[in-house]
Amino acid sequence: MNLFCVTLLVITYFLEEGTTMAKFELYHPIQTPHYQLDWLTQFKVKDINTLRQQTQPAETIIQTANFVNRVMSTIMHDQALTWGVSFKQSGEFAGIVSLNPIEEGWTNAELNVSPVKTDATDLIAEIEAYMTQFAQNQLGTQHLKLNIHN
Repeated sequence: MNLFCVTLLVITYFLEEGTTMAKFELYHPIQTPHYQLDWLTQFKVKDINTLRQQTQPAETIIQTANFVNRVMSTIMHDQALTWGVSFKQSGEFAGIVSLNPIEEGWTNAELNVSPVKTDATDLIAEIEAYMTQFAQNQLGTQHLKLNIHN
């Protein structure tokens, strides 16, 4: 009988953990009119590495893979949201987008956009408009700061 109680406790614990962790896990893929946002694990590490080398030229593939692992960990722990962006029509990698709280909670947050191309006005405008609504409706964000990393 004691074994049964312990087993139930463990199952209940995992169900409760799964319930709280699943929140951010559900936010993919996201579709905007021209782009699809999905977890970085759905993109080629080589493409992510090429983008990251624009600001960190010495970054290796291994360092980029570690970056992707860290990013996915923050998502699984409901700490931040990060997506790779691709063009809907071609599937071509277009950049990385992240939402991060500036302080405890999501009242104040920042939207980071790292486009592959330096002339990404359309991408930035569409992502900013969509993510502003998303952050307000899903996370309760009242103030969103836009950061563009080229």
